[in-house]
Amino acid sequence: MQLRWMRGILLTAIAVMVLASPLRAEPLAPVAAIEKLHDKLISVMQQAKELGYAGRREALTPILLATFDLRRMARVTVGRHWRDMDDAQKDSLVQAFTEMTISNYASRFNGFSGEYFETMGTLQTPHGDTVVQTQIVTSDEKIRIDYLLRKSKEKWGIIDVFLKGTISELAARRSEYMTVIRDRGVDALIEAVQEKAMSLAENR
Repeated sequence: MQLRWMRGILLTAIAVMVLASPLRAEPLAPVAAIEKLHDKLISVMQQAKELGYAGRREALTPILLATFDLRRMARVTVGRHWRDMDDAQKDSLVQAFTEMTISNYASRFNGFSGEYFETMGTLQTPHGDTVVQTQIVTSDEKIRIDYLLRKSKEKWGIIDVFLKGTISELAARRSEYMTVIRDRGVDALIEAVQEKAMSLAENR
């Protein structure tokens, strides 16, 4: 279990170094960024069985790091407690949150039955953020997935995902994490997020 965890951290670190390269492409606009993410998700789904969990995780890591603003998302989940955390705690939480996010996507997108994504449109928020409205179409239903993106240092990044157009994943995380901090403290939360990432790997 520890070896898989360390391998995941190594893959993430390598991807971060690649994304930090000065040769990387210009940041994509919101719709283009989401459609690139969706193209990768479909590709991984189509190869899911051949890739296995580890292969899916490796294939998805670069696109998830490029498309999501995971540090901002991790910060939002702990609210006011962020300013009281030391740098080591902040880095540990962001790393654990990143590992959990990648593990979650690698576990969730584990097969293909003809699904495809459709981009429905965009909305601009009063704060200058962009909502990209999409849906995934399956053989028997259409599931709405909206992405909230914010521009930071000339790059658009996802800061929240709304399932069925209204259910905020980040709000759910924030509620859960604030409860853990209240009852057990920040270090216990970091440990819990790390354990969640490992459990996703073990139960893939």
